[in-house]
Amino acid sequence: MTQKKFERDSKFASDWDLDGDGLVSDAEVESSKQIKQTETELRRHLAQLRMARFTLAAMGAFTLAMFFIPLERVEALADISNLFYISGAGIVGAYMGFTTLGGKK
Repeated sequence: MTQKKFERDSKFASDWDLDGDGLVSDAEVESSKQIKQTETELRRHLAQLRMARFTLAAMGAFTLAMFFIPLERVEALADISNLFYISGAGIVGAYMGFTTLGGKK
């Protein structure tokens, strides 16, 4: 096992030296890499989850708003609303599909 030593007051020492002994072993480097990778994946997953939730909320709010808008305006918005629902369903469906595929690894 190879030991590495950081300079004094290095900004990387706190991230990589997990046991605080001043030396960084290969196991600590590997553990730190796995931790960073997991944190990155969790941030990406959370961003995708938020995007899907806000899309569903926007679709619900748009549908609810259509009940209070006069019929002439609803007919004028029909083409745009179709595109809005298709793109929103695509975002939510892609999130659900990729989440399912990611869970099977």
